[in-house]
Order: sequence, then structure tokens, then C-alpha cells
Amino acid sequence: MTLQRELWKGWAAEVGYVGSHFVGGLGIWDPFLATVAGPTSPVTVRDINGVSYTITSNTVANEALRHQVLGLSRARGARYSGNIGFAIYNSLQATLSRRLSHGLYFQAAYTFSKTTDNVSGSYSTDELNATRSGQGGGNILNNSSLSLANKARGDFDRPHRLVVSYSYDLPTPNSSFFHNQFFRGWAISGIVTYQSGLPFSILDSTSGGAFGATGIGTGLLVCRPLSEQIATMPGCVPGATTIVGSIVTSGRIQDRLDHFLNPNFVSTAALVPNGAIGATGYGNVPRNAFRGPRQQNWDFSLMKRFSVRESHQFQVRMDVFNLWNHPIFRFPSSIQIATPGTFGQITETAVPARLIQFGVSYKH
Repeated sequence: MTLQRELWKGWAAEVGYVGSHFVGGLGIWDPFLATVAGPTSPVTVRDINGVSYTITSNTVANEALRHQVLGLSRARGARYSGNIGFAIYNSLQATLSRRLSHGLYFQAAYTFSKTTDNVSGSYSTDELNATRSGQGGGNILNNSSLSLANKARGDFDRPHRLVVSYSYDLPTPNSSFFHNQFFRGWAISGIVTYQSGLPFSILDSTSGGAFGATGIGTGLLVCRPLSEQIATMPGCVPGATTIVGSIVTSGRIQDRLDHFLNPNFVSTAALVPNGAIGATGYGNVPRNAFRGPRQQNWDFSLMKRFSVRESHQFQVRMDVFNLWNHPIFRFPSSIQIATPGTFGQITETAVPARLIQFGVSYKH
């Protein structure tokens, strides 16, 4: 639903609501996840000879026997995909524009939005895989039998996005001194973008061992043991319950590149009840609980048009990408809790350093 209003002399404003509700998206899950065995809740299996065996402990090796569908354990290569995905998008979109007149064009578009889903697989070239480390893509993180528990902001959610585009043919003074090939035909244009960073999840490569699917679990909101804490980072009380907000460090982004997140405030998954070494459970940090640094980018073009004998027209232009040469950072590339030394490090930028290109076009 959109409302448009003409303002004055070619200027117009537009404000509207845009939303969508999507169901039936593909996702990877396991509705028959292995059960957790114990002395009071044993798992009984029978071999081809009819001999029964009772399982009262949980190990990595016996996960396939504890699986609710024997032979279809993920650890043995089985994968379940189904139309379990859903997405809800709501946005307020506003635009201020000036149609091209007297050599000037201008448009500023702002979007305030929220995307909520349980899988974001379509964001990848392969919709059943994650796009990059820290985004689950089509996977259900943690307990993969609970698709609704994966509900969170989507992998491509950007609450704020402002894009300003413009072009302007520079006027030539009326004085006869300026009416020549050198002063006439100059123009500038550009695109300015400000936007929120993308959300991401932290992952624990040691989690899920008891269920045959390691690496798709998040961390535990529990302070690390003192022996595992990073000495150069602010510590916490070992074993104390923490909150999501305490994991994010504070200060200027350029001062937090080595540790955008604090590894001391989150731990690797614990063993499940009656679990042997490696039979770990999952964490409790929500999916996409964190967001990367906000981003801005300025692109600028300078153009000059001139003609030779009126029938030969040339355009020379200079395009500058990332005009101010600011580093525009992605979210951390290292989000594995099991490697606290590099956990939360930002090592990538979203756009390259300043790039300048020149071009010439000819029209007869």
C-alpha cells in the first residue's frame, strides 16, 4: 500500500507499507532425531536374529542405534529436506525524488524493515546450504527436529537502508567567456548507501555429537572455565550464566577487529545426560543473535561531454568506487566457539578499497 504526493516543481514524496508472508520453503532438518537414552529411559533395538539390546548411555558410536528411524542417521549420510520454511517481511518504505529537470535528478529512498524466518536457504546459490560461515542458510540450527525453534531474523535482514542517487549537469555561466568546449558539458553523479550490517550466528563445531550432526549448534550462555578464558579479554565468573548482550564487545569497530565478540562469555556444548566423551548436546544462543557492523559506501562519477564538428560526440568519464576509501567491514569470519583464539575476528571487507576507472565513449 503506497501513498504518493507531488510536492513542488518536479519534487514528489512517496511512503508505503510493503509486506509478504511466505510458506513452504525448503529446509534441512531431522524430524526423527536420536533420542537420549538413560537408565530410566532406555532404548531397545533388535538385530536381524531377533536378539534385543538395551542402550542406557549415549555415545557418538551408538547414535545410529538411538535414531528413531534405524539406518537413516545423519551421521551415516542421511539428510531430510522438506517444505518447512516460512518467512515474514514487513517494511516502511519512503522515497523523496525529483524528476530530471534543468539537468538535475535526485532520489533518496529509505527502508525500515524486518525479515523473520526459520531458514534462509534461498539466499545461497544452493538454497540448501549456508552462504558463509555464521549463516545457517537452509539448516535448522541446534535441535534440528524443532523447525519452529529456529525462528529469528533472516540471514539477509537489514533494518535500515538508505540509498541516495543523483546526477547534475553543471550549469555554464552566461558570460561568453565560459561558452566554449572546456567549460560546457560537465556533469556529476553518484550513489550513497547507508545500511545495517547483516545478522549472523555463532557456531560450535563440537556440539551435536550425541545426535550425529556436529557443527550446526550454537554456544552455551555460560562463562568459560578460568583455564579456557582469553587473558587479554575481560573475564567473567566461571560457570556463571551470561546473556547474549555480554558477548558483544564495545568501542570503535576499528578497535574491535580482533575480538568483535568476547569468547569468555560463551562456552562449548556440554555432554548430554549419561553421555560419553564427544556425545555433546546443543547450545542455547539464539540463531542470528548478532549483527555485523553498519556499512556505508559512496560512489561518484565525473563526466565531460564535447563534440568535434558537431557530428562527432565524445564522453569522457571518471568513476570512483568507495570514494572516501573507508574500510567497510563484514561480520566476523571466525565464529567457531571451539577456537577462542580467533573467535569473533573480522578479517573481510564488504567492498574493495577505493577503485578509480576511466572510460571514453564515442557517438557519430
